[in-house]
Amino acid sequence: MLRLVYDERHRLHRDPGDRHPEGVWRVENSVEALRTSPAWSYVEVVRALDPDYGTVLLAHDPEYVEWIRGECSKGFHYVDADTYVTEHTCDVAASFAATTREAALRTVEAGGLWFIMARPGGHHAGRRGPAMGAPTLGFCIFDYVAVAARALADLGYRVMILDFDAHHGNGTQEILWSEPRALHVDIHQRWLYPGTGDVGDVGGPGAEGTKINVPLYPGSGDGHYAWVLDNVVERARAVFEPDVVLVFAGFDAHREDRLTKLEVTEETYALLGSYLRDLVTRGEVRGVVAVLGGGYGRGMVSSFVTFVESLLGVRGRPSITPVLPGKYVEYGVERVLRMLERTVRTLPRRG
Repeated sequence: MLRLVYDERHRLHRDPGDRHPEGVWRVENSVEALRTSPAWSYVEVVRALDPDYGTVLLAHDPEYVEWIRGECSKGFHYVDADTYVTEHTCDVAASFAATTREAALRTVEAGGLWFIMARPGGHHAGRRGPAMGAPTLGFCIFDYVAVAARALADLGYRVMILDFDAHHGNGTQEILWSEPRALHVDIHQRWLYPGTGDVGDVGGPGAEGTKINVPLYPGSGDGHYAWVLDNVVERARAVFEPDVVLVFAGFDAHREDRLTKLEVTEETYALLGSYLRDLVTRGEVRGVVAVLGGGYGRGMVSSFVTFVESLLGVRGRPSITPVLPGKYVEYGVERVLRMLERTVRTLPRRG
């Protein structure tokens, strides 16, 4: 069973002219398409929690939170070149932050699968706003995954973040940079906004190797993702042995996305969903909490449905021939995995 967090309040974060690529349609069309899938029989729709700004402070400084709340009080406008707010945006984002935290806590206690249809986005928002030198917030307000990861880490759990959005999760990396109990594996397009996420970014002192970046060249395709899943994601997970996997599920690597050039098909998302399901089925993690990331073209909806079907076992695991994405990634990953092994030896187990 998958708990799907769908709440109409996401519509309150909206460009009145519907010109922004991160539009309401992304959630509405995706949920409608899922309703027609065989997977719908295994879905329980759940409402989001009320806004909780105390939860937001797990990942963001009070000064930033107060600034963005002040901006929202002014009504619809752009706070930077590509990020807008409305009078409701902060409450909507704080609602999804609280919901993601609660889903993570419930998952670590009782297991399960969650998918949170959150808008606005999350993984570019750093502790104090734009992260790691990025020029903007990148459509994002609060980092839901970082909030949940911090909540779990503070309780002594190990959490693995798998971010397969085509854009690097610079906000998540910044917030969790020195947190050794949070393994952050980020697969993204090289040279794309925000321009961060080099293989040499491995985590702060005491957390070396827990931040693993996999920058893929434009045109990579399904084969490169299959290689990364086998040779980076699974190897890192086996070393780290997380209790829960948090997923920033961006579907903007699809070949029909208008903002990226990674050229994957629905097969990649079937592979990712099947992999995560297998982890839960084998008891290697207690559960998975996924949060909606990017996806700005026709492939967004079909990729989302494919991922959910595979996560639930309605669709089988595809056979994709792995293709090495380049020595730059291969050598960099080997180095960071050795660091991860050393760091993990220093981590106590909860309880």
